[in-house]
Amino acid sequence: MILRVTLATTLALCLTSVASAGSGVSVGTARYADTASVTMDGKPVNLTLTGAAMRVKLFVDVYAIGSYLQAGTTVHGAEELSAADVVKQLQLVMQRDVAGRDVAESFRSAIRANYPEPAFKAEVDALVRMLREGTARRGEQILLTHLPGVGLQVNVSGKEPFVIKNPAFSKAVWDIYLGRYNVGDAVKRGLVSGL
Repeated sequence: MILRVTLATTLALCLTSVASAGSGVSVGTARYADTASVTMDGKPVNLTLTGAAMRVKLFVDVYAIGSYLQAGTTVHGAEELSAADVVKQLQLVMQRDVAGRDVAESFRSAIRANYPEPAFKAEVDALVRMLREGTARRGEQILLTHLPGVGLQVNVSGKEPFVIKNPAFSKAVWDIYLGRYNVGDAVKRGLVSGL
């Protein structure tokens, strides 16, 4: 089930992402602070950077990606991070312009590598529809936030955020980077380098 999130609903969910000052990590043009904070249901949730990496395709930097996990959560490795049912976030920062259809199909094929059809059909279709609109421009962000008991919130620069109301789908998205068939070992290692 898909829930479109209006600005008012987003404020009601009270979910924002704010990077704090700190040494952090630079990847391409992106800077990932050691900590971030989101507010969920009116309560602050502190997140800790677990690592960052560059998604490279055909020797071209496509986007930087940083992984954040709810502070105080202990995980040991990629599998546990992917499965963790706590607030967590993937922050993608585009390093070049990419057509929306290419972004959408890239996500579809990456999810399908670990979850063949018909698994998560409605969820994948909704994500692809949203990502297909427009072009992901250099410097723009895509925020993927797992909300325990709710689902996956997707925020794309310049677009209305929405929630895919299936918490299990978040693991399918995290497995793009951390699963058995991921987008690359360098990305996987980078995202867990701070654990």
